[in-house]
Amino acid sequence: CMPLYGRGVRSFPLNSLVDFKKGGAGLKYEVALSIHTNEIIWIRGPLPASVHDISMFRGCTAEQKKQKKIDKNAFIFHIPLLLGDSGYSGEPSKIITTRKGQSVELKKWLGRVKSRQETFFSRVKSFNVMKNRFRHGKRGTKDKMNRHKLCFESVVVLLAYDIEINPLFEEVGKRFLYY
Repeated sequence: CMPLYGRGVRSFPLNSLVDFKKGGAGLKYEVALSIHTNEIIWIRGPLPASVHDISMFRGCTAEQKKQKKIDKNAFIFHIPLLLGDSGYSGEPSKIITTRKGQSVELKKWLGRVKSRQETFFSRVKSFNVMKNRFRHGKRGTKDKMNRHKLCFESVVVLLAYDIEINPLFEEVGKRFLYY
């Protein structure tokens, strides 16, 4: 998950967007990159930054699950196996995370894959529309959220073209060389 905090969404008048852990308002997007190719295979959002990564993955919080309000567009229903950081450790059958007992080689490889994802996130955040106050749309919060999503998806498409030209990794024999 990629949270966008601070000035980018401060103009949205919803307290539900505040992530009290980070101390600011924000939106969160779920993005997945293919391990074997230079493709972006999943985008979902925006959701309030206060939603935990694992809840976003599952499509509901614990409270929503009790009320049977599960989002069937969630990642868990579409992708069989993923690599993720420690925020996803609650789904060991669906997500591989770094754990005790794994080989040093596997831990290094997982670190390189996660680093590639973070490199992608930093590229997204380098666009002014993603890091500065979002002032577009005047027809209420829903309109602003839709426009923010459109901007986010546009940035991701631009980065997809950039990744084709400047890949995040190159295949060398049977191994991948990550940047």
